[in-house]
Amino acid sequence: MSQTHNCAPLFSFFECEQQARIKRSLVIQACIRGTTRAFAQWLRVLALRGTRWARGLSAHHRLRRAVRELHRLDDRMLRDIGVTRGEIESAVRDGLPARMMRKSRHRDLNRIPARRQAASRKMKPRAARMLADPI
Repeated sequence: MSQTHNCAPLFSFFECEQQARIKRSLVIQACIRGTTRAFAQWLRVLALRGTRWARGLSAHHRLRRAVRELHRLDDRMLRDIGVTRGEIESAVRDGLPARMMRKSRHRDLNRIPARRQAASRKMKPRAARMLADPI
């Protein structure tokens, strides 16, 4: 009786070593690819956080400079702006309160001379607004 074996032929030592080297190089390439991706992601996050930090620092310096400049003004100039010395910090950080903005805008409209008011009634609405709100 003849027996047939359904076994794969055995590789020689050289062929086994070559297959092992190929698989080893594939594993090393996959590790390098993963490490490179992780490093690139880390570098991107580092750059974004550094940029955010630098912008925040720059904004903080601009605010401090504005506060310093307002503190250098005399009380009459601050009153013209509509800010007291105690409100400088909050005015620079948060802006003027809406009630102060409305008040000053209303006051400007009341200061329009009668001739300009009469003329603005005859003009188109846009032209009247341009006269009422000087830039």
